[in-house]
Amino acid sequence: MDTTPEKRVAQHNALINARFSLVPLQMRLFVALLSRIDFDDVDFKEHFIPLDELVFERRGGSAYEQVDEMCKGLASFTLYIEELEEKTRKRRRKPSFTYIPLMAEAGYRADLGGVIASFNPKIMPYLLQLRESGNFTMADMQQVLKLKSPQSLRIYWLLKEYADFGRRTMSVEELRFVLGIDEQEYPRFSNFKARVLDKAQSEIADTDIPFTYELEREGKTVARIKFLFQQLAASATKKTLPGAAEWAEALLQIGVSQRSIMTIADQLENDEYDVDYIAFVVRIVETQFRKGKIKKPAGAIYKALIDKYLLDDYKAAKAAKVNSPKKKTLVSAEKQAEVAFRLREIREMYDNPGPYAKRQKRAETFEQHLQQVYLQVGFQVEQREGEAWLVKQQ
Repeated sequence: MDTTPEKRVAQHNALINARFSLVPLQMRLFVALLSRIDFDDVDFKEHFIPLDELVFERRGGSAYEQVDEMCKGLASFTLYIEELEEKTRKRRRKPSFTYIPLMAEAGYRADLGGVIASFNPKIMPYLLQLRESGNFTMADMQQVLKLKSPQSLRIYWLLKEYADFGRRTMSVEELRFVLGIDEQEYPRFSNFKARVLDKAQSEIADTDIPFTYELEREGKTVARIKFLFQQLAASATKKTLPGAAEWAEALLQIGVSQRSIMTIADQLENDEYDVDYIAFVVRIVETQFRKGKIKKPAGAIYKALIDKYLLDDYKAAKAAKVNSPKKKTLVSAEKQAEVAFRLREIREMYDNPGPYAKRQKRAETFEQHLQQVYLQVGFQVEQREGEAWLVKQQ
């Protein structure tokens, strides 16, 4: 069983949005069991969780007592969760909710130095064979393990569910409900903000989906929280590649989804090609788009990057440029460390957004778009061979 941090873990979206509240020890046991599930498992197994995986600081016998008490509490721990269609495991058109015990067993074994535990078979549809429902969210275990607070973990999953959209708005009442935080726990919103929202923002900042948030008011009362995040940011700049973050933003504007950009970022990370190949592909595809040879530039760009079918052409063009006597003097470290876009291509991206980009909140005019996306992060307009370019030196 693979329990390494590189493992991918998944939950049905109904479980992500269920009402339950964990304490830290319960959260660690939940995560430990989650990490031991394989994507093809058809039933839950009984697992041994070493004490070191649950308790980071041992202080005499108190750690053992805490774990034993935690196991006892889990015997009555329930989820308030949306019921699924029995055969398809999909969510129902008219939702109905039920209470389901989380655990089948959880017992501390002093002789083994850990906990024997397994999930309740009733929650199998929410954690096993998730391909059947198609309504699930995945995360990297190494990202999940960065989170220390149960509420931060829950918010992380709530944002991951909406990773492709870059934002999620929840009413304060809805978020309190999902997290299992009653009004009397943090009666003043300022306390809820400090203890829950700000703490989650601080912890999740080190993961692959850092976020900011805006508070939407009705009168003087905070009614909704708008979470804003870009999952691509952390991954696209793993190696601090010159221009990686800018190209990620450019691809987003063209209409390439964040999930696709994450895959492209992984290829960059693995040195399958360099950032300049992205520029080469965009130029080729945009030319074909203007000539009417393709209808969906975002899809064509993604396929050319993932399948790398233009990579040989790119390498040949790059070699020809370097070997040209007229160009050799121009190839310098300074020139290679720049990001450049044709202004007319940026305009075409703005005027012809892909389906994903259409869902984003964009500037009302191209000039505002240019300022917000490019000029304010250091791009400058330059004239090159009679054509306007946006250029940023790294």
